[in-house]
Amino acid sequence: MKSLSFLVPATLSFLLTSCGYLAGDEKQQLEQAWLAKDQQLQQAVEQIRTQGLEAVANGAEAGTVASCVATTLVADPVGRLISVEGALVESAKVSQLLADLQQVMEQDVSLEQMAGFLQRGADAALYAKTLIEQQGLEQALQTLKQMAIASQQFAQQDLGAHLQQLLSTCHTKPAENSEA
Repeated sequence: MKSLSFLVPATLSFLLTSCGYLAGDEKQQLEQAWLAKDQQLQQAVEQIRTQGLEAVANGAEAGTVASCVATTLVADPVGRLISVEGALVESAKVSQLLADLQQVMEQDVSLEQMAGFLQRGADAALYAKTLIEQQGLEQALQTLKQMAIASQQFAQQDLGAHLQQLLSTCHTKPAENSEA
């Protein structure tokens, strides 16, 4: 079972890339356009993606945009999904994305089943791959269950809209920038 937990993300990544699902980058471009509106917010998200959410939350200087973004995302049930590029414009409903993620991660996936997963949820596979890489399969499943329980109040909201709403509380204000 241990070897399968490493094989699934690698296989999903290879199949998604070779089928063009990860090369599309439309979501990444839309996300970059949204982030370009606030350079400090963009830097904070990039920092989280390279260093990890917990590292930024623990290491960012208090009162900075990076600190605000990291602590806001740590406190949110689905905040750790920010580590996937394109998450800020993800149109999938939180409840459906979490259900798809759980299905991808809980099943022993055979190569025959990969085509079905690709058709139903290339995005879910990408989020699953990211969580598994960061936490390992067993911890990722536990995290996913916690996310599902804690996100009931906004389960029908788009993931991207939810994350954008969270991050908008950390936008720098022009008046603050001019005083600095």
